[in-house]
Amino acid sequence: MTSASGRGRLVALGDSITVGVGDSVGPDAVHGPGWAAHLATVLGMTEFTNLATNGARSRDVAEAQLAAALALRPRLATVLVGGNDVLRSDFDARLTLMDLRRSVQELRGAGADVVLVRLPVIGLFELAPRPVRRVMRRRVAAVDAAVDEVASASGTDQAPGRVVVVDAAHAIAPAGAKAWHIDRVHPSPAGHRRLALAVAAALATLDPAYAVVPDGADAARQVAARLPAAPAPPDLRQRVTWLVRAGLPWCVRRGRDFLPGLLRAVAHDLRAERALTHGSMVTSLADSGLDPRRRIGRG
Repeated sequence: MTSASGRGRLVALGDSITVGVGDSVGPDAVHGPGWAAHLATVLGMTEFTNLATNGARSRDVAEAQLAAALALRPRLATVLVGGNDVLRSDFDARLTLMDLRRSVQELRGAGADVVLVRLPVIGLFELAPRPVRRVMRRRVAAVDAAVDEVASASGTDQAPGRVVVVDAAHAIAPAGAKAWHIDRVHPSPAGHRRLALAVAAALATLDPAYAVVPDGADAARQVAARLPAAPAPPDLRQRVTWLVRAGLPWCVRRGRDFLPGLLRAVAHDLRAERALTHGSMVTSLADSGLDPRRRIGRG
């Protein structure tokens, strides 16, 4: 394989996290906001195209973004999706799996290496009552199981492109309390940058051609120095202003679709738990119909 740095195109597919919601940049960000844009900067890619859209679900990636990505013939593609799927009343992890499988297979078949990103728990729902929190964690776990399933299957075929998986929660954890945007759904500027660095490190492990600086005690600092400057985190007044102007209206809009399905999922989960003996594994995975003891797609 020839050197990836400074060559080829990076194409990003996904939803608002990849669009860059939660990030802020200045004129030094040549590719714009978002972790994928920062990854392109770190890798020194010749071209970068962000196909991600706000509100995108896995089917939007597979049915619309994928065709546009293939037309660009990328050397590297990133896929981070599923957050909007788990926030819908019709969530079905099997459909997410099918969409991810199709997207990754076609990108790899066209010769692109693919970065798959596992979702973190959605911080907004970590503030919710325990039954709601449990359902949302299981939905996220179902999407992450789909990511792992697709990545595992990629080692059994002859497609030229390769797959690397990065766990978003682990990637941005070093940023601590500053890792998250005010909405507790999207990464903050610090979180976006941490995710970009983690993906760059994973790619360097996948293939040394992706390494942008020689190994050494100073390597991590040199890579981080390529990132655009991050702004200071918002103060209390800015957080309250955001909550009133954007946060509450978003909750009202999303709740019209999401709340009925969430209530059904919580009720289904509680019924399943009562039906089991003490200490046994809950067989319901939210309202997806999946057994968490099985790999997705096997029953």
